[in-house]
Order: sequence, then C-alpha cells, then structure tokens
Amino acid sequence: MPLLSWRAVAPRRSGEHHSGPHRADAFPGIPVDTGTGKPIAYVPGQRAARTEYAKRDDVPGNNSVIRGMASSVHARVNRIGQAQDWLGRWQDRIQGRPARPIRALDGFTGETLAQWALTNVLYARKRPAPSFGFGLAPVLTHSVAARRQRRLRGTLLLATLVYLGGSHPSGMAAILAAVLLCQFFAGRVCRTILRWGSNGLVPALLLAAALFALWSFAKPHLPILREAVLEGLLVAPRLLIAVTALHLLDRWACHAYVQSLRPGRHIARRPFLAPFAAKRIAAHEVTEQWQSIAYRKEGQVDRFVGAGLDSWPKGATRIQLTSARTSENEEDDLPLAAEDMPDLDANQKFEADELLVKVRDELKRLRGTLVETHALPNCDVAEFLGIPEGRWKSLGQSSGTGGAKSEWPEATEMCTEARGAPTGHFSRRYLAAQVVAWDGQVVVTVFAHAALEGNTLHFVTRPHVLAPLLPSANVTPARGWDLARRLAETPLHACGDTVALASRAYTTIGRGLGLLTAVTTAAVAVREKDDGRPVSLREHCGRETTEDMHHTEDVQRYVSILQSRMFSTVRAFLADHGLATAEFTRQTIAITQNYIEGDNNQVNTGNMGGGMQQGPPPAGPANRTEKAG
Repeated sequence: MPLLSWRAVAPRRSGEHHSGPHRADAFPGIPVDTGTGKPIAYVPGQRAARTEYAKRDDVPGNNSVIRGMASSVHARVNRIGQAQDWLGRWQDRIQGRPARPIRALDGFTGETLAQWALTNVLYARKRPAPSFGFGLAPVLTHSVAARRQRRLRGTLLLATLVYLGGSHPSGMAAILAAVLLCQFFAGRVCRTILRWGSNGLVPALLLAAALFALWSFAKPHLPILREAVLEGLLVAPRLLIAVTALHLLDRWACHAYVQSLRPGRHIARRPFLAPFAAKRIAAHEVTEQWQSIAYRKEGQVDRFVGAGLDSWPKGATRIQLTSARTSENEEDDLPLAAEDMPDLDANQKFEADELLVKVRDELKRLRGTLVETHALPNCDVAEFLGIPEGRWKSLGQSSGTGGAKSEWPEATEMCTEARGAPTGHFSRRYLAAQVVAWDGQVVVTVFAHAALEGNTLHFVTRPHVLAPLLPSANVTPARGWDLARRLAETPLHACGDTVALASRAYTTIGRGLGLLTAVTTAAVAVREKDDGRPVSLREHCGRETTEDMHHTEDVQRYVSILQSRMFSTVRAFLADHGLATAEFTRQTIAITQNYIEGDNNQVNTGNMGGGMQQGPPPAGPANRTEKAG
C-alpha cells in the first residue's frame, strides 16, 4: 500500500504531552523517527523538516577485537625464537640455502603500535574516525599504559647507570673505554691505519713510533689503570644483573596486562593516575558516537575512512520517474518520448529523504527474528554524514566534560542535507546498514544514498568490509600450561633483552652522534604523520581483505542481503507510488548478480545500466599481511 504523505499532520496544542493512544505515532499521518519515537517538525507551506536522525547503537565494549588489539601493545620480542633464527642462519650458510629472516616485532604490535595510536589518535589535532565493531577507549588506555611502562623502564635503566657510575666511577669508565677500544679496533679507521703501516718501511716505522709514544704515556699510570680494570670486572656483572632484572620485571608486567584482558574480565577504560590522558579518552568516547565519516579516493574507488579497506565498487541506479504503464505497454521495451511522459500527480511525488526513511525501516526488520530463518548478527541501521577528507581537520572535537559540549556539532547539518537537491553540497547524508560478525573480526557496512533531482532518482550503494586483524595485532592471552611455560621462559627472554640492549648501546656509541640524529628524525616523522587526515586504528591493524573461506562467504552473503533488501524496498516504494519499476529492476539485477571466479576470489559486480565490471577488488592500501609475517 502507498506510504502516507509526510504532509498529513494532526494538530497538537503547544505544551501538550501525548501518551498512550494519543501519542504522536498513534496518528498514521505524523512522521515519527523510529529510533526516538519523536515526531518530525512540520512547517505549514513547506516541506517537512526532520529534527532527529537514526543514531548508532552503543559501541561494543567487550569483544575479541578490543582484547586482541589492547593485548598487542604489550607484546615483546621472542628472544628465544631470535636465537633459533640466528642458529638457523648458520645452518643455512653451511648448506647453501637462502638466509632465513630474523623474527622481530612489526609496526602493528608492541610499543610501536602504542606510539602510533597515541600520536595519530589520542593526541592528534583531529577528530578520530568512527570506530566500527570495537571501542577505542580500552585500546587507547592500554596504549597509555604501554607508554608509561616504557618510560618507567628507561628511567630505571638510567638510574641504574647513574648509581653505578657514582659509586664506581673508575669501573664504569673502564667499561666505556673497553667499548671504545673495541669499536676502534673493529672499525674501519683501525684497518686503514694497519693497511697503511704495512705498505712500506717508513709507514711501519712511524706506526711503531706512535705505539711506543702511547706506551710511554700510559706506563706511569699502569697501577691506576689496573685498579680501574679490576673494578670494571666487578661492576660489569652487577650492571648486567640489574638490567636483566629490569627486563624481567618489564616482561612480567606485560604478562599481567595481557592476563587482565582475558575473556570474562573487566576491561579498563581509563588509565590509572593519568588525568589528562583520561580526559582525552573520554572525549574520544563521545566523538566516536558522532556520525560524521570522511571519504577519500584510493585508486579508482571512493572509500569511507574507518568502514574498511576492502571497498567494493558502488552499485548505482539512475532512472527517470514515470507513471506505471498498462501491462501491455509494460511488456514493450520501447521507451516513451519525453513529450509522451505524463506529469506525476501529487500522490506520486516524494522526497529522497522520505525514501531513505522507508529503506531504514525495512532494514531494521532484519534485526529481529525472521520467518523460517535467522536474523542478521548485530545488525545496526544508522545515518551518517559523508564529509570530504579535506574538511576533516577543521571539524570540532568533544572536550570530554559532557553536557552541551558533547553534542554532535553536525547534528543540524545531518537533518538538513537531505531535504533539497544534492547539487552544491559536499556533505551528504547516507543510510548505513552494518553487520558485525565473528566476534567483531568481520564488519560489513553498506552505505546508501538517494538523490532526487530533475525528476530523476539516483540510488547508490557503497559496500565496505572490515577484514580480521593482522596476526601480530591480535594477541591472545595464554592459559594453563602454556601460561606456565611462558612465565618459566621469561628469564631467558630477559637475558635476550639485555644482550639486545648491549648490542644497541655498542652500535650507538660507535656511531657517536647517531642517537641524536635518530631522535631528531623520529620527531620529524611523528610531526609529519599528524597532518589532519582521518585515520582509523582498526584499519591500521587489520587486513585489507578476508582470506578465510568462511569469512569471505559470510561477507558476500551479508552484502547481498543488505543490498537486495535496499533495492527491493526502493522498488516497492516506487510501485506503491504508482511509478514504473521495470528499468530500476533491470539495473538492480545487474548489480546484485555477484559471483566468484577463479582462485583469487575475484568479485564481479554489475554497475549502472547492466554492464558488468570484472576483475579483482579495486586498488587500495597495500595488503599488510605479508609485512606482518
């Protein structure tokens, strides 16, 4: 049956409160927002203006994605595995095989991930991208904890060096001198001098004279040097034991953090004794509920940042609105001439916003129990305001204090952008249907937009897929004997950390001012990252596409269900208004006929007009799966 016009309205006195059978939604002619139950404002002589929009469901606060990402910031290098790789390289050299790589942490785990999250999300001068399928607060809280642990470890190491240097200055000086001598004799300068001294008699005599002069200068100080060397031999074991103990405590603290994220345990949403960081995280919790989403072009495809790296080609339909013809004329494929098209009457005219509301109501039916089938898992239907990427850095942020400051700044823009013609508006309203499956590892979102201009309906769908996390960014807490084995191996890993630290210190001393240069370069890189462009922590840690067979099948099914329901609702809406649907049906059939071809899971998606677009998903960000290996 036809959808009732929004212009039908029942009078209501100012200040009157409706309840029970006299509520606003009891009158079939009053447009009511299904999410809030509030009536939509009506101005006599003008189009109906919406004052409410479909809000998002609460951000999931307890799933495997949150626990895996929060645990990954506490990951440490497997030193036992590194030792095995070094031994394996020796075997590879003997047997003539290619040298195997030495395992290490990549940029999507450990303290590197924590620093990226703090720089690009928590302390960035921009609004965070919407988080789909997980909440930002726990991950940011553990990132703050990981940064605090790194700073505490560095402070204790520096304090240890200062204490031993103050109590045993000669011993620390002897250790430093030994390191410098090793650097000199193993360096290029020493080899060059020896090569020069062996070239002829005169260079050899000059080199011998220089060595004799050094011996003459050091001979009177031999007792002092001997005492310094003996003291250095006593200080070196103490220094190694202290550094190893610090690394052992550091790894045990990491185990404690990871165990606090076991399933069934409460996840901390605020860092301890960090009021400024807690305030920023509270502001981000508010901001991630706001429904502005930025879009950018990657390759040949436009993508909404945060909705998923796997952005499918859009499904676009464009039809001229005409009255439905008789059954004889409907079977005839010959189009009517422009002068033969009858004008639409008042009952056939509608607004694009009215169409999207109808689609939204139909999609919400997928959340409940369906007849002889199952409901879509965690299906959320909300509205988003698509905003250009260049405008993202100018958007306001929440202060985290609640009250009026926590209201969404673009709420009014959301309610007005879909009323008139879309031409000239960069920000446009989209209806988003989202399915969260596999405990948050797979998120499918289909965005839909309807534009009605020039008596032509343009209906576009844009599917996006969030693939599972990278293995390195999805750390699972150990249990039972596995946990006991890891705790028992922790001292060996701590010894490996000490050896790795000594190697880095040896290399740094050899480079001289290389440490200062590295710190300066890192600071510049951090400043360059925060350029105001929207970034997504979930996309940063996730794969580009699904690789598991069942994940891929579920993704294709969810996209097919959501798009088919959207198109069928639009078709029924047009039919209820007495409009022709044959051309729309032909275009939607071409879009919804997706199939899989070959071993590379190539998705073939029809586009507007029935043409088929064959090939792999369009080029986007490179798949980081191999990088994480």
